[in-house]
Order: sequence, then structure tokens, then C-alpha cells
Amino acid sequence: MRADQRSYGGSTFSWMWQSSALDAMRSLASLELNDFDVLVLPGHLWHLEMDQAARRTLATTLRAEGLRIESLNIPALDHNLASCVPEVRAYSIALFSRVMELSADLGARGVVAVPGRVSSLFPPPQADARALLADSFEQLLKVAERLQQVVFLESHPQTSLPTFDLIEAFMKQVDHPLLRVAYDVSNAEFVGEDQVSAIHQLAPWLGQVHLSDGTRDRWRHDRVGAGTVRFDAIEAALDEIDFKGVRILEIISNTPQSDFAASQAALATR
Repeated sequence: MRADQRSYGGSTFSWMWQSSALDAMRSLASLELNDFDVLVLPGHLWHLEMDQAARRTLATTLRAEGLRIESLNIPALDHNLASCVPEVRAYSIALFSRVMELSADLGARGVVAVPGRVSSLFPPPQADARALLADSFEQLLKVAERLQQVVFLESHPQTSLPTFDLIEAFMKQVDHPLLRVAYDVSNAEFVGEDQVSAIHQLAPWLGQVHLSDGTRDRWRHDRVGAGTVRFDAIEAALDEIDFKGVRILEIISNTPQSDFAASQAALATR
């Protein structure tokens, strides 16, 4: 597949403190990006701040302007689907359920879910964390079935599933058609794994790929070319598996407009 045939989307992460989600999407659309991963938090886009009339108005505006939301994404510090505390898991499941309802109302495809943070100093036994996580996802997937939403499990270094082999085992364990993987290449670089092998291994479940740069020494989400991620090999691997999902540019920057544009230009040569 040629670079000009690939489908790229954009994350609103860099705009979440400074503008509404709609304004962020308009900024990304000015760069010819679409299929957005939209952050969900008060002041940007928040389910409790939108009644049904507001949801219908936003959905109508999105359609009129040709803007497409691929997924909604709750910041990972605000929930924990793998917590050993039942009340925390119950809150997290309820939060994701409400956000899935918002996603359905806005015509989005689904929600991105970081699979529960664990302590890097003294994490719980892997089997225990995975059992709690499986229970949470099984409950979420019942909601996803009702709403016809996809749940994208994101690879993340601070969770009980930081690497592709653990994600693969979990996907086989839960085994649900509405559960897909959002593979984050910068997160993968930070944990030191081979992203090409991961893409091939996770191909049956791959729903999104999050693109940003980083290194194995610093956890970053920088513009393409600012770190050590091998985007040429990643793009080739995605073409090899005939990836049909969205490549989400997830650059976290104080100067997002220029950094997104630079990343697009860099990826066009891969």
C-alpha cells in the first residue's frame, strides 16, 4: 500500500486543556486528518455535560462538517479496570458504560480502554490482575453488545498487559468480536518490544494503531522523527497484514499544529 492510500486519524490529546473537542477536531481536519480519537474529560468532551439535545446537536454538526469520531478515550489516571478494590472497578465499568453511550449517540465506533494500571514497584500476581481485568472487560462487552460499540484495548506500559504476548493471551482468553487492540508504538518502544513482531502476532485483533515517537529510555509521545521508533518498518508491517483500521496520530505537544504537520510529512516518505 502506498503512503497516500493509508488512512490516518488524529488524537485530540494535545488540545484537551485548551479547547473543546469540536474545536480540536476542526484543527485536525485543517490538516486533512479525520477519524478522531477524542479525549473524554470535563470542559473538552464530557458525558455529564451533554444532555440528549446537546448530543444530537453535536452529532448533526459532525455530519454536516464531515468529521468522524473513531473512538472516545478516557485519560488513564481516571479509572482502573484491574483494581483489586471492587468499588474502583465498579466505578470504572460504570464510567466506560456511560462513555460508550455517548460514543453511540455521536456515531462513533467505540471506546479506547487502558487495561488497568498496576504498581511498577510491587504489582499484584499476573494471574490475579488478569482475572480482575477479564471480569471488567466481560461486563463492558455486554454493554458494547447492546450499543454495538467496539472496545479497543490499548497497549500501555503501566498496566498488567504491557507487552504483545500478554495482550495476545488476554485476547484469546476473553475472545469477543467487539474486543479489539489499539496498539501504541511509542508505548511499545518504551517497554522495549519488537513492534513488527507485535503487529504480525496481534493482526487478528488489531483495530487501531497509535502513532507517535519516543525512545526506550523516556516515555514520550513526540512528533514522528524525534525518537527511535522505526516507522518505516511499522508501516511496512501494517501493509503486510493488510491493516484496514485507522492509524491514529497521538502526538502530545504544546505546539500540536506544527508537530502533527511534521509527522504527516515524515510518514508520507515511509
